[in-house]
Amino acid sequence: MLIRTTKKVMLLSAAVLAMAFVITSCDKEPIGPTQPDPFIVPPPGTYLSIKDFRALYPGSGDFTIPAGTKKIYGVVISNNANEAAGNYRIQDDSGAGLYLYTVVGSPVYPVGTVLEVDAAGSGVFTLWNGDLELKSVPMAKVVQKSGTFTVTPREATIAEIIANKNTWASSLVKIKNIISIVQASSNTTGITYNVTDASGTLSMFVRTVSGITVNTSATSITGYVSIYNTATQIGIRSAADMQ
Repeated sequence: MLIRTTKKVMLLSAAVLAMAFVITSCDKEPIGPTQPDPFIVPPPGTYLSIKDFRALYPGSGDFTIPAGTKKIYGVVISNNANEAAGNYRIQDDSGAGLYLYTVVGSPVYPVGTVLEVDAAGSGVFTLWNGDLELKSVPMAKVVQKSGTFTVTPREATIAEIIANKNTWASSLVKIKNIISIVQASSNTTGITYNVTDASGTLSMFVRTVSGITVNTSATSITGYVSIYNTATQIGIRSAADMQ
């Protein structure tokens, strides 16, 4: 009788443990990747590279993108809070970037968002204060794609950035060995800083609404190249861009 009772207790204990394991397992979060899936680039020829897309611009005036032009894609490399409303910088794996001005009512696209842009027959290239900009693309033709991809900043001196501003505009760069970051001017919108290395000086404008605290002791800055009235600037996304 004692043996049978002991066996029953053992069987009951095993059942209780199994049930507890099932309940505990159901309470656990599913195991899997915590980062977004990478953006899968389609086969060559599917898209036009931003480098080749920029080359369509004749150099002056407004230019409507010809009908039949292939779509482009790029990842957002700018912080919308540190740009005027509706303005974004996107870059693809060709190393080139583009200044995109979206139509009123478009969604806000965070840093890292991959966009597919179909500008054929509607988009217009223009020089906005000297910076090549794409505007007038219908909202429905700017499509957010799933996944993301990383753009590696181009390491360069300030002199190299200034010399290549028209080619590198709206693409990421990294400036090392910075000598000084000094406030130059301010207005109701934000503050302009002069960033200097051994090769030269360029401007960095930080909008007040961005909430970005500038570390004037930083010796390295990562950001995107922009042009304002022929002057070369660097735009940052967050305080983490200054180290």
